Amino acid sequence: MKKLTREPSKTNKADSHPPILYGHVHMAKTGGTSLNGVMANTFERVCGQKGYSYDAFQDNERAKMKVKKGQNIRSEGRSRVFLLIMQEIGFEDCDYISAETSWSFWRDTFGNGRFHGLKMELHVPCRDRLDHLMSQCNHNHQKIACDAETDEELFKSVKKCYICLLDRYSHPLQKHFDVRCFDFKKQFTDYTAYISGILQKRRFQSTPYVKRDKNVPRDEKNGCIWENTRVVLEKIDKYLLETVPYYQFCNDCMGSENEITATVAEYSNE
Repeated sequence: MKKLTREPSKTNKADSHPPILYGHVHMAKTGGTSLNGVMANTFERVCGQKGYSYDAFQDNERAKMKVKKGQNIRSEGRSRVFLLIMQEIGFEDCDYISAETSWSFWRDTFGNGRFHGLKMELHVPCRDRLDHLMSQCNHNHQKIACDAETDEELFKSVKKCYICLLDRYSHPLQKHFDVRCFDFKKQFTDYTAYISGILQKRRFQSTPYVKRDKNVPRDEKNGCIWENTRVVLEKIDKYLLETVPYYQFCNDCMGSENEITATVAEYSNE
């Protein structure tokens, strides 16, 4: 994996646009819906499937009214922009794009890693792979066959947990783009602090941001892997790393100079 620029590219105050177009590879079950919403409410020219800056203020105000009325808050209406609509709008007025779709979207839309000559950089959230797996199992109401008699049966139950489009990341992305990672647990602290040095703040912000999607609380009774033998844990972890490109990327990127959140922590300690 090649080394990328470690320091954020500062915004040119003359035109308030960063010299790089940023992309958020929204991996399922990594808090991307909330991150997209927070970003759209905080910064200008954020374009995402779970929120655009241009109407984020009023959208969040409506969400706050629903909370007062005891109504459920879901990612719908103005909070959810379908990819076809995003493509119809175009990305000419975007500084930061968030997309929850196959990795091929980035290649097919910005094939040479540039947009109108502007360099692009993609950011991928990384989450502990076993924890990420169990979140997917919970979402899909599936259980790991910890008592499986064969590895084939065990791994079959693992694959049943996978959420569609786990391929939102694929290694060919690195052939076209600078691809960096950030810690899932630090996305609302160190990662947003990093972005604050790049994107233009909105003049008016609707606070606090109201989360749209509410995941079903994890049923820990289904997490038999935590209570099972070390052998089962190691088998599943090894299988995930060997078969899923996303986990391979995160394994290589986290802790390296390409990890954004590690860079933020390092600079804050200097």
